[in-house]
Amino acid sequence: MIVVDASRTYADYDSFARRWHSETLDARGVSLEAARERGLINEQDTHRLWQLLGLLNEDDVFIQLPEWLVDEKTGDVRENPATTFVGYISRETEDAILFKDSAPGRRLMQVAHKIHSLEHGIETTAVDSDRRKRLNDKLQEEHQRFEMRDDAPYLSDEWLPKSQLITIIR
Repeated sequence: MIVVDASRTYADYDSFARRWHSETLDARGVSLEAARERGLINEQDTHRLWQLLGLLNEDDVFIQLPEWLVDEKTGDVRENPATTFVGYISRETEDAILFKDSAPGRRLMQVAHKIHSLEHGIETTAVDSDRRKRLNDKLQEEHQRFEMRDDAPYLSDEWLPKSQLITIIR
C-alpha cells in the first residue's frame, strides 16, 4: 500500500509520475522518459490524477481498491467498476478505516481537468473580454461541482480493511 501526502512529497509532476508508475518502470527496467516514448504508461490519466490531487482539501483522500472489494462493498457487477475514490476518513482502527462521502476518482479527475483547462484559458485571455467573464463563470460552476461532488456517494460510509487498500494519497 502506498501512503503519501502528494502535495508535500512530490515537488513536481515528473516526481509524482515516477512514483505512481514505479512498479511498471522497475518491472520493465526503464526510465519514465523511456516508458513515455514506448507507451508503457497512461500519461493522460496520470496527469489528470495529478490535477485532481492538487484540488483535494486537507481532509480528502484518494484511495485505490481491488476490484473484488469494490464488488463486495457496492454490489457493482459492471465489467469495469470504479476502483478509485475520493472521500474522507471518518474513523480509523488498527485494521480498518471508515471511508465516508466518496465519489469515483475518474469522474472527479474529469472535473479537475476541466478546472485546470479553464484556469489556463483565463490566463491566456484578455482581462476585459467577454470570453474571460464566461470562462470565470464556468470555472466557478466547475469548482462548485467539484466541491459538491454532483454524483451520489459511491462507497457510502464503508469500513475498508487497511490490508486491502492498494493506494491511499492524502
